[in-house]
Amino acid sequence: MAVADETQTLAGVQRALAELRESATAGTVMDRGLRGLCTHCGFTRAVLFRLQDSELIGEAIHFSEQPEWAAELLLESRRTRLPLTHMVLETEMLRRRTAGLVANPQDDSRAFLPLTQPFRTRSYVAAPLIPDGHVVGFVHADRYFEPERDVDERDRLCLAAFAEGFAFALHRAVLLDRLAQQRLELRRLLAEAGEVTEHIGALGAHLGRAEEDLHASLRSAGAHQVPDERLQSLLTPREVEVVELMAEGSTNAAIARQLVVSEQTAKTHVSHVLRKLRATNRAEAVSRYHALTARRDR
Repeated sequence: MAVADETQTLAGVQRALAELRESATAGTVMDRGLRGLCTHCGFTRAVLFRLQDSELIGEAIHFSEQPEWAAELLLESRRTRLPLTHMVLETEMLRRRTAGLVANPQDDSRAFLPLTQPFRTRSYVAAPLIPDGHVVGFVHADRYFEPERDVDERDRLCLAAFAEGFAFALHRAVLLDRLAQQRLELRRLLAEAGEVTEHIGALGAHLGRAEEDLHASLRSAGAHQVPDERLQSLLTPREVEVVELMAEGSTNAAIARQLVVSEQTAKTHVSHVLRKLRATNRAEAVSRYHALTARRDR
């Protein structure tokens, strides 16, 4: 290939790949890639096949003319899967991981006639897509709408160069699609978790109210001393329990275990008792509490 031809070919590949720089969904990248291959690299038809279970399945297609026919052939390439057996030319391309040229597929025993016949293929080039060391698909291209022109070695090299960059663009798009799906799933899970938390919070409030009523009932039955009106105005029923446990010498941890609350909650109750009794420490709070209860008994 002449230097001028090689330069022109590489320039076309660069222009085709430039259209894939912008982030997009995998489907959009497929369509842009095949369109760019035809627009900038001289081909008139291009087909993307994905590899699944040792078969090639049509995934995307672009024709420079007759888009209705292109849509029909895409459906046909999905119905009629190309098996990668030792009798198929693409199998050798996959094994060698290189682009290939098929000069006359209609008369080649290794060409897959169930597809080359409905495509009316005269000649074509194909290249594997290898984004991460593994073949994930193939790109096929030809010059069908140029009756006097078949593909040649220059076209094979052009497609090989394009396929390398196209594979990485597709790989990036697939990863971004998966990331977007995971974000949506995470948002759904967070929303569900928020709803559960709200329900738990509402239930906790009811349980807290029931617990206060239980302790109030126990105190009214004589399980605890019933403070006078002045003490009632100062401390809540729960704070009375806390100060009584403080009088017994219980630590914050012991108070938490006795009342079945967290240690931080116990610390908060103790702090409220000290503030309401205007005490600077636990001993002073207990002393003032005893003074109030003793005054009631006189």
